Order: sequence, then structure tokens, then C-alpha cells
Amino acid sequence: MANTLVTSSDSGVNFDPWKHSSSLLLRHSAELDVFKEHRLVEDPEEADIILFAQMGDGGKFAERVRAHPYYARFPLKCFLFDSADTVFPVMPGIYASLTRETYHPDHTRTGFYLYTIENAFITYQPPTGKEKHLASFVGSSFTHPVREKLFALNRKDIFLKDTSGYSGTITHHGDPAERERFWSEYADSIGDAMFSLCPRGRGAGSIRLYESMKMGRACVIISDAWQPNDGIDWNSFSIRVPENDVTRIPEILEKHADRAAAMGVRARAEWEKWFSEKVRFHRAVELCLDIRQKREAAGRSRLYYHLRYIPLNLRRYFSSKKDLYRNHGRIYW
Repeated sequence: MANTLVTSSDSGVNFDPWKHSSSLLLRHSAELDVFKEHRLVEDPEEADIILFAQMGDGGKFAERVRAHPYYARFPLKCFLFDSADTVFPVMPGIYASLTRETYHPDHTRTGFYLYTIENAFITYQPPTGKEKHLASFVGSSFTHPVREKLFALNRKDIFLKDTSGYSGTITHHGDPAERERFWSEYADSIGDAMFSLCPRGRGAGSIRLYESMKMGRACVIISDAWQPNDGIDWNSFSIRVPENDVTRIPEILEKHADRAAAMGVRARAEWEKWFSEKVRFHRAVELCLDIRQKREAAGRSRLYYHLRYIPLNLRRYFSSKKDLYRNHGRIYW
């Protein structure tokens, strides 16, 4: 059993549904946990694991997390769970958009996405194999060149809709009726297709992959850099297409159309097993424990490595300082 303290770099400040969403949802999962092997605690002295659950607001190099009193006192207990697209894994932990380059079993694992602002229409829709479209994708085209390639496909049986310029505004600032209409249409686009296209965006990962699993749709992963989550039977429900082969997607999917429904069922089963509300707390703690077991020095920052050996990171590091100062009025190192 691991006593686990789930917190964030914003602990102690007024509740904000965006800043605190990951920690809130992990704590809620602990209440629903079906394994009952680990428990939440509030005292950092009592904790075996201190898990900082962030939404990218801790700094690209976890500056605000590393400045937290808990990290100063208990660095070997601290791990980071971050759902942001671009966070450099200087701290040991779980990253939703982890790349193959930054995957190290003794330091990092691929995680998943947790947002308080979730699409309520993303619910299980048992696949039939007779959906209206062979495949679908609804999203912004400008976040990565591979998405531009997708939108160049000219097939009547593949539903594509570019939401550049308005999806973020609706999600975070739209009125309830507008947001409900947008989210309903987005969910329908996944449910009406046999395959859900899941291209990378700003980060190597994609929340769409996990949404598609939740809905029960066969997934098409288009990201050369992304590191898959450990333990999941990806081959049973997903197809991985190299970014340079986007134009071949129609012919690839036609070859697998007869098993799309079975793949969708498997996708939902794997989501239930690894990412559902009743297991996600347990899975996150287990990943932290496995990292700690593989490296006695787990908890130590790898900031020097990221700044010394990865091109462009020094410039990114100082850019992160500017962003943090603009948002919080303080320089974090």
C-alpha cells in the first residue's frame, strides 16, 4: 500500500476548475477506486508518494512544482502528473504527451488526460460496423503539419471538419448552449464513424485517442513521436499510421473495415481497464511506484540533462520564465 498525497503547485489558493482539475479528478477517482490498494493522505510526512497533478501551469520545466515546499522537503517522494502538450520531463512522473525520445522507464511514463471541462457527450456507443463514415476527424488543422495532410484527403466516406479559430473559444468562453451544440456534434462525428482518426497536435499525444476509446471506436494513431502507454493491448483496437503515409489511410482502413466493430469493443474494454474513473488513481500510483522501484534516486530533477543535451531547450527554458512571470508575477527557476 502507498499513502499518496495528490496536490498541485496551486494548492492553498482559491479553487480554480482549470488549475485544480487534474488533482480534483484524481482524488475523485481515489474515492471510486476498485482496487483499494492505495489511499489518500493529507500529510506530506505520512505520504509515500506526493503526486503533483498539473495542467501545464507548473511551467514547461516544472518550475513552480520544484519551487513548492513539498518538493523542497521531500524531493524523493515527488512525482509529476501533467496533461499538457508541451512539458519537458525534468521531474519523474507521468506525461500525457510523452515522446519516444523522453521515455525512460526509471523516470517517465505515458499518462492520460484529465480535465474538469469534459465533453459530456463522449459516452459509450456500441459499434455496429455499419456507421455512416469509414473514418472521421474534427479538430484544428494548424497545430501540426500532419493534420494539414489529413484535411487534404478527398473522400466522401471520410468526415473531416476543421475547427481552427473557434473550438478553443467555444470550449472555454462559449455560452452553455453553444458549447453543448459543439460538443454534441464533435461526439457524433466519432460515433458515426467506424474508425476515429487521432493525429498528433501541438504535443505528440492526443486526447482524441482516449475519447475514442471511451466511446468504443477503433483508433487510428498518427504520431511518429508519441510513446504508447505501457501494458495496453494497442494492437487489438488501434492502427498506427506513419505521418508520411497519411495519404494511404483510406486503403489501410478499407482492409480492416470488417473488424472495426470488434476493435471498437476492445477499445472500450481497454479504456475501462486503464483509464476509467474507478481505476485511474490506482494506475497513476502504480506507475509512480514502478518508476521509484527502477531508480533509487527517483525524485531528482533532470533539468541539467534537458538544458545541456537537448537542442533549443535553453531558449525554451528562458521563454518559460517569461510566461511564468507574465502569469504569476514571479520568476521561477
